[in-house]
Amino acid sequence: MEQRGSGCQCQLLMALLSHLMLAVVAELETHAKVVGGHPISIEVVPYQVSVRLRAFDEIEFGAGHMCSGTVISQRVVCSAAHCFADNATYPPVYNDPEDYIVVGGSSHLNTFGRFGQVYLVQEIIGHEAYHPFTLENDIALVFLNSYIPWQHYTTRALPLATQQVQPGTLCLISGWGNPFRALHQGVVPIQDQRLCSFIYNHLPISQICAGYLRGGIDACKGDSGGPLVCRGQLTGIVSWGVDCGRDFFPGVYTNVSHFLKWIERANSSLDYSKFLKMHPFNGVDQRCFDFYVVISCLILAISSV
Repeated sequence: MEQRGSGCQCQLLMALLSHLMLAVVAELETHAKVVGGHPISIEVVPYQVSVRLRAFDEIEFGAGHMCSGTVISQRVVCSAAHCFADNATYPPVYNDPEDYIVVGGSSHLNTFGRFGQVYLVQEIIGHEAYHPFTLENDIALVFLNSYIPWQHYTTRALPLATQQVQPGTLCLISGWGNPFRALHQGVVPIQDQRLCSFIYNHLPISQICAGYLRGGIDACKGDSGGPLVCRGQLTGIVSWGVDCGRDFFPGVYTNVSHFLKWIERANSSLDYSKFLKMHPFNGVDQRCFDFYVVISCLILAISSV
């Protein structure tokens, strides 16, 4: 892989600008977190990790958070395909794994806890039939470039659901979504598949929906790829919804039990004996950092108008 060092490259500058604009949009949303949830520590959900853009976390720890993921083995994290795909193309094209890092063991995005860990990403296997417009098959495996040490009690694997859960089952959602940087959790019920299909005009069996019809508790921006946990198993992956916590529109999740064979096949394609010699990210030079600061000030000024 080519070195992407400290040079002030146009690609990085455009990425910075794009990220900042998206951040402003997120800040202007009224609900941009686990809506209706409550703060928790990472010990409550040790399987949850933060998926981040390396470049932004190099500038400021926590600034790169874009999605969540769930640890399912010592080197594999399960997340949403839309977190890694070029969402303007079909069939899907997935981004360079070196663009990402995975952070585990921390309750707050900006704080590297005592048992915090940062992992480089060796490979991303996104579903080959992921559709950026319908968000069907919204699942990806993130292959880490090192093993997670199980002696750290703040990081543990979560077993996969093997069967469809019954409507009415109460499940847990969690995430770091904006504007709060601390981990939040909420409780939502699984809704009947026929009702979900009626609400959304069509919902394939590869997706499930969960939430209260009265609204109030839901996943939102920054929570994508995170877990829907039912009876101690990874049942769903945060995928999409209409607004956040809106009445009569429960959140939509990738149905993990529907993808067990795909997960097994994708996992078997990984070479666990292989550890790539990956280029460390050396940060951006002063010109790039100055550009970042100027653009940040401009966008903050625009958002305050």
